[in-house]
Amino acid sequence: MNRWHSLPSEPRPVMAPVGSPPAWQPLDGSARRLRLAWGLGWPLAMAATPWWLGQDGLGLGCGFRALTGMPCPLCGGTHACAALVQGDWAAAWAANPGALLLLLWLVLLAGQAVVEGAQGRRRVARWPWWHPTVLAAVGGGLLLFWVLRLAGLA
Repeated sequence: MNRWHSLPSEPRPVMAPVGSPPAWQPLDGSARRLRLAWGLGWPLAMAATPWWLGQDGLGLGCGFRALTGMPCPLCGGTHACAALVQGDWAAAWAANPGALLLLLWLVLLAGQAVVEGAQGRRRVARWPWWHPTVLAAVGGGLLLFWVLRLAGLA
């Protein structure tokens, strides 16, 4: 008896339980283009920050600082972004550690947008970086480092 005879010729598809939603849903053309534009545009915008900082008179300034005289939670974020693009993690951390966490999270979102836009479908299940614990860590880190900066400890 041939032992290979009992093996299926093609792999069986993985079946979802009856009544469960599909793992992916198709995107219409405009949603697909929007995800691709955002997913590819965000890294390009990040890559342009060193140039942006080198230009005189292009910065809008911080409205929160103009109104209150105190730095906002994102103050230093542009410098952190420019340092991150140049591979200088220490300078990005020194500019604003909370903004660095936020920038890294946004890079994950850009990757998600590119994957979904390229495939033409969106994942129904939540991506890991959308978990409430991750969101709380990013938001909490941003606020924690802001409070430390205001207290003169960072």
